[in-house]
Amino acid sequence: ISFLLLVHVMLSSDQQSREAKWQLRFSLVSILISSIFWIWAILNTTKSKSFDLGIVSFLSVLIAHTVILCNLRKQQHRINDGLQQEEQSLQPSSKCASYTILGTHLFVTLNYFLGLCIAIGTDMIDDVERQIRFAIYCGIATVLWFSSAIVGCRLFNPRYEILPQL
Repeated sequence: ISFLLLVHVMLSSDQQSREAKWQLRFSLVSILISSIFWIWAILNTTKSKSFDLGIVSFLSVLIAHTVILCNLRKQQHRINDGLQQEEQSLQPSSKCASYTILGTHLFVTLNYFLGLCIAIGTDMIDDVERQIRFAIYCGIATVLWFSSAIVGCRLFNPRYEILPQL
């Protein structure tokens, strides 16, 4: 509950920049989605007795965005306390955050692409209809996670102006 209150305060702050609000939203959505699929990967591993790489890849996204949220919170406190100008808030860690997001989201993309290759190129799945559904699922997820890698990388890199004015 305290985490949700913190998020509400950060999103409703008038002192928060437009970019910081979008970064916060992106990180929160990434945490939510990666948490759900991380749990699913753990359940798949325990049920099938074979290792699901999603345990590692989704955990990397989860950890990366949690650290980014902590940094955004620290920067917001510094701005609120007058210790830092808002324009400076994205400078020190923006490249690191940008490349971290790119790397972790591409890791998940690679995981899904590997699943797509397995679904198309092997007979590991007994039921053909199930194999086709799995290939479609992995193909869609590959495209979505690749897109999120590009959007997230650009969102945390202050050189790009890709967001609509709110």
